[in-house]
Parts: sequence; C-alpha cells; structure tokens
Amino acid sequence: MRKLIASLMLLGLLLAAMPVAQVSAATTQTVTVTATPTYVSISNTQTTYDFGAVATSSTPNTTTGWSTVTNDGSVAADITIESNGWSGGTGWTYGSAAADTGQLKASGTNGGVGGTGGAGLYDITIPSGSSTLLIDDLAASGSSAWEMQLDAPTSFTFGDEQTTTVTLTASAS
Repeated sequence: MRKLIASLMLLGLLLAAMPVAQVSAATTQTVTVTATPTYVSISNTQTTYDFGAVATSSTPNTTTGWSTVTNDGSVAADITIESNGWSGGTGWTYGSAAADTGQLKASGTNGGVGGTGGAGLYDITIPSGSSTLLIDDLAASGSSAWEMQLDAPTSFTFGDEQTTTVTLTASAS
C-alpha cells in the first residue's frame, strides 16, 4: 500500500510539474467581401468607311467581318445599331432604295437568337432616328465581327456626296 501511495504522490508531482496547455476555440472569424460593379462599355475597330462612287441600284458592302465590336464591360450586352440619316448638299432620303433614297444594312458573326442571322447576310436594316438589335447577348470580353451594305438609290438627280453616322449602342442584357 505504501508503494501505491508513493507512486500516486510521484505521479501527482510529475503532473503538477508539467506545463498545462489551455484548450480554447476561436472567438473571431474574418470574411473577405468583394463586389464587381456592373458597367457597360464597348469598343469598335473601325471608325470610318467610304463606299466611294456608287452606281444606281448597286449594293456595295464593306466585306464580311469588316469591323469588330468588343464588349469591354463587366456584363453581357445587347448591341443596337442606328443611323442619323443622310446629309451633304442636297441630301438623299433615308429609306428603301428609290429615286434619291438609299439605306444601309448590317450583319455580323454573332448570329442566332435575336439580331442578325449571321455574317454576310446583310439582314438588319439600319434605321434612321431609332435603333434595332444587331447583336444579342454579347458576353463580357466577347467580340463579334460585323459589316454593312449600302442599298443605293435607283436614280440620282444630283451628285452631292452623302454622309451618315452609324451608332452602335450597348445595354446590359
């Protein structure tokens, strides 16, 4: 019994001499929060085009894939297109080809749902004074080649050079 008591006392002394580690749970945690602003931005590779001298009833075009619009924004975007009509001396009327009346058409590689049906089709009539969908749901950082065609007037009564401005506009899809 004395051995047992002596062993227990020795064990007690050894335990008392050992450092005691404290067990504890975390009392705080951190969370990192990020937020990316939604913004819409586009760029286009071409800023001018000259059809040169055009014949009556002709349909000259810029060639397929002439320009590329890129979605520089953070969200998918719909790209619309419009014209501001003709100007220059005696101006043509903007509309379907007729005497002193001509219009532009467009198409692009991002065919499918909404907008253009595909490259080289010139299936979107570019309106004057309003806009129409050219490219539907262009992904952020995505790009689409596009092109234009002139539907020249069926006859000319004057020779003044004609000018129009075509505007591409992006909006969040």
